[in-house]
Amino acid sequence: MKRNIKKTLATVLIMVLAIGLSGCAQTPADKTPDKLPEVKISASQGAGSYPLAPLVEKNALQNVADKTTLESWVTSEQLTAMITSNQVHFIMGPVTNAIMLYNKGADVKLANVAVWGMMYILSADDSVTTLADLKGQEIAVTGGSNGYHGTLIRHILIQNGIDPDKDLTILNMDMAESSSKLATGDIKLALSNEPNSSVAIANAAKGNVTVKRAIDLQVEWGKATGSPARIPQAGIIIVGENAKNTALVNEVLKQFNASAEWINENPAAAGPVVEKYFPKMKANAVENSLPFARLEPVSSPQCKDELNAFLTEYLKTAPPASIGGKMPDDNFYYSGN
Repeated sequence: MKRNIKKTLATVLIMVLAIGLSGCAQTPADKTPDKLPEVKISASQGAGSYPLAPLVEKNALQNVADKTTLESWVTSEQLTAMITSNQVHFIMGPVTNAIMLYNKGADVKLANVAVWGMMYILSADDSVTTLADLKGQEIAVTGGSNGYHGTLIRHILIQNGIDPDKDLTILNMDMAESSSKLATGDIKLALSNEPNSSVAIANAAKGNVTVKRAIDLQVEWGKATGSPARIPQAGIIIVGENAKNTALVNEVLKQFNASAEWINENPAAAGPVVEKYFPKMKANAVENSLPFARLEPVSSPQCKDELNAFLTEYLKTAPPASIGGKMPDDNFYYSGN
C-alpha cells in the first residue's frame, strides 16, 4: 500500500515538473526568432538596387535567413502584384510608388530612403545649360507631363517662371528610346535617371555624338524651393507582416547600409558585382554613374520630416492623385518598434 502511494506521488511530481518545464520553454521572452529559409527582395533597374548585389553575393543576411534572392520588377503593375500577393519580403522602389500604394490600402511601410535624386537633363546641344535655355525646345520625359518625372520638372519650371505647357514641349518617351534617339541625333534633350544617363552618354559617344548632363534637377529643386539640393527618390519598402519582424528589418537595413558604403568606396569593383545580379545594368555604366547617383541611405524615422516637406512642396503643383490622394500618415514610416 505504502509502495503504491509512493509510486503515485512520484508520478504526480514528474508530471508537475514536466508541465513546469514545458511552461518555461513556451515563455515568449525566452524564444529566439527562427531564421527564415529565404528572404526575397524585388528591385528595379536603378542606383537604389546597387547595394543589393553585394549583399546577396556575400550572403550578408545569413544571421536572419538561409539565403537571399533577388527578383526584378519593371512595371508598376508588377510592383503592385508583388505587394498585394505578398510575393516578396522587401522591395526597392520609388518612394512615390510606395506612398501611392499605401494610400490605396496596401500593407507597406517605408524603411529608408536610399537614393536622394539622380535625375538629370541630358543634352546633345551645347547651348542648353540652364532652365531658361529649355524655352522653345522639345524634351523627352518618361511618362510625359503626367508621370512623376513630368510633374517634378513641371514644378521646377513653374517656380522659375517658365510655363511647361506653352514655353516648351514635353514628349512622352521611355528612357531606352530617348537614349537611342540622343545617340542618333533624333532628339537633343531628355530627362534621365542613373544608370540610364551614363548609358546614354556612352552610347552617344560611340557615334561621335556628345551628350552631357546639362542640368542637375536636384540642384534646381533646391534653388526653386529653398530646400536641400536633393530629392527623396527611392527606398526600401517593407511588405506586409514583415514589418513586425524587427530583427529581420533591422538586419536588412544594417547590411544594406554597409553594402552601400562599400559600393560608394569601390565603384570599379562594384560594377561587375551589380551587373552579375542585374545584367541590364552594365559594369561601366554602374561605375560611371556613382558620382551622380546620390546613394546615401537614411532610415525612415530620420528622414520623415524631410520627405513630408518635399511632398508638401511637390503638391503645390502636382495633382494629389499622383501620390494616391493625400499625404501619408505616420504609420507609413517604419519606426523599428
